[in-house]
Amino acid sequence: MKTLKKCRALLWALALALAFSACASPQSPPDESTLVYASGDYTRINPAIDEHGEINLLLFSGLTSHNGENQVAPGLAESWDFDEASCTYTFHLREGVKWHDGEPFTAEDVKFTIEAIQNPENASENAPNFEDVEEITVKDEHTISFRLSAPNVAFLDYMSMAILPRHRLEGEDMQESAFFRAPIGTGPYKLDSWDAGQAITLVKNQDYYKGEPHIGRVIFKIVSDDSAKAVQMEAGELDLALLAPRDAQPFAGKDGYACYDMKTSDYRGILFNFQNRYWQENRDLIPALCYALDRQAILDTVVLGQGAVAYSPLQRNIYNCEDVEKYTYDPQRCRSLLEAAGCTLGPQGFYQRDGEEVGFTLSVGAGAWWILLAPGLCLTTTLLCLTEIGHYLRRPGGLPRRNL
Repeated sequence: MKTLKKCRALLWALALALAFSACASPQSPPDESTLVYASGDYTRINPAIDEHGEINLLLFSGLTSHNGENQVAPGLAESWDFDEASCTYTFHLREGVKWHDGEPFTAEDVKFTIEAIQNPENASENAPNFEDVEEITVKDEHTISFRLSAPNVAFLDYMSMAILPRHRLEGEDMQESAFFRAPIGTGPYKLDSWDAGQAITLVKNQDYYKGEPHIGRVIFKIVSDDSAKAVQMEAGELDLALLAPRDAQPFAGKDGYACYDMKTSDYRGILFNFQNRYWQENRDLIPALCYALDRQAILDTVVLGQGAVAYSPLQRNIYNCEDVEKYTYDPQRCRSLLEAAGCTLGPQGFYQRDGEEVGFTLSVGAGAWWILLAPGLCLTTTLLCLTEIGHYLRRPGGLPRRNL
């Protein structure tokens, strides 16, 4: 079996690619086995509009992909060129690729998808990735170019975006179309059935352009409760799941399970809302609050030290800058900043400003949230500020299992 802490888009996609899309060699027939994965629920499968969706990688393909080293690799495009003078990428598409309904994949599908993402009426979460695309030119069925307004080092990463079929979606509402409950793609698996709130079942695409997958069937079993995932792993009802470190701990070293750690780029942070009157009036106190947060204590307590203190969303990205300003846990500096801003320690042990306690309520989603602040600040709840590591468990001789 396998267990994993929640990870996000790219690294999770890599794990899925390795687990599901390994291609069978002509000498060895594909394994017709079934893999059951503990998944969150879906109301639709719409990769062009919704930024995240673990199932997307199995159903769809992008022009580029990512290999096991997280480097850009060919996908639906066999190769590409970049002309510096015109800031234009030209992609050369694979020939013979078919959609799950048998229709041929062409450059027109690519143009349709990216233009749909760019269209503000569609309100795509992915639109910022393509805001510098000024012109899309279909040169022939298997050649397409993108002229950018300026160089973009991340553009090839962005082109791993799932491509949608123009012949199924042209003229459709990109938010409400029935297609997104019965999607087709060019990926290694095809949608077989969707039992709302229970499971989504995929079957292998025997015509997949990279070769027939090893695993015959993949079931995304809807298990929304985190604690239930560990219970179902223990009961043998799941083959793959992502678990929080605390839930994964009992499986480590246990007979019949193999537990793997996997780095992710997932992070938690406090984002200050400057539309809120409190922060408009007290924005000068934010550095003091940042020095009051004991991120390492949060890390050690909540995820058992499985991670690293975060200082940037790009911390594990090749474009990260390590020289950005960092806030360490420093209660004395926190107090100094508060007092320099005119705050005084009140009779209840909390700092006050203009007769009111320095404090606020931070609303968060369901789950366990921890308050680890320097003395003197009043905060009802907070978010984690850390980068996490996932746990990956495998049952020897069986299929991979992961827990969200």
